[in-house]
Amino acid sequence: MTEILNVQDGITDDDVQRVADAVRAGELVVIPTDTSYAVICDAFNATSVTSLRIAKGQVGNTALPIAAGSIDTINGVARLSTLANDLVNIFWPGPLTVLTSAQESLSWNIGSRDHALAVRVPQHEIALRVLAAIGPVVMTGAQLTEAKPVVTVEDAKAALGDAISYYLDGGSLSGTVSSVIDATSDNLRLLREGELSLAQLREVIPMIVKATA
Repeated sequence: MTEILNVQDGITDDDVQRVADAVRAGELVVIPTDTSYAVICDAFNATSVTSLRIAKGQVGNTALPIAAGSIDTINGVARLSTLANDLVNIFWPGPLTVLTSAQESLSWNIGSRDHALAVRVPQHEIALRVLAAIGPVVMTGAQLTEAKPVVTVEDAKAALGDAISYYLDGGSLSGTVSSVIDATSDNLRLLREGELSLAQLREVIPMIVKATA
């Protein structure tokens, strides 16, 4: 049964627990982030990952992004270079997605291992509380594949419907996108300039280049 929880004035400990329990039980949940609404699921539950792909109308085996409530949690699943660590220690939590590699010991089914692992710690109080209570999760936009990001919980529900157990209503969001850095090699490349500009990123790592440069 789908339920909408109004968290515009904050989220209670009880609701955090309900949502965390639902995700651990294999269910899908929609949360607000610092950019748009996102759908999350247990990254280590193959059935949940499949349910998320079906809900979004996603075909293929493209690697899904991972989010967590802290850098320490991300370091448990990803291998960040020294330069990438310098970057995330400044801009996380925040609208920055980093492409890197997964820890080799992990057993999960989030997509082809030939693809880089996308990781992020969003800057949103509700998202951070929920993620901190769960651990690393798959987190991707709460819209159908190739559709625009959704900025209201009503639009998220129109897209994903009853496939979601809980929708956390955080009000209208910005609809911006995170900036994406490729950190899979010794050189950092900006693949997508979103909320964070190249100039802002270069204040920390001056040698970041645009992927098209």
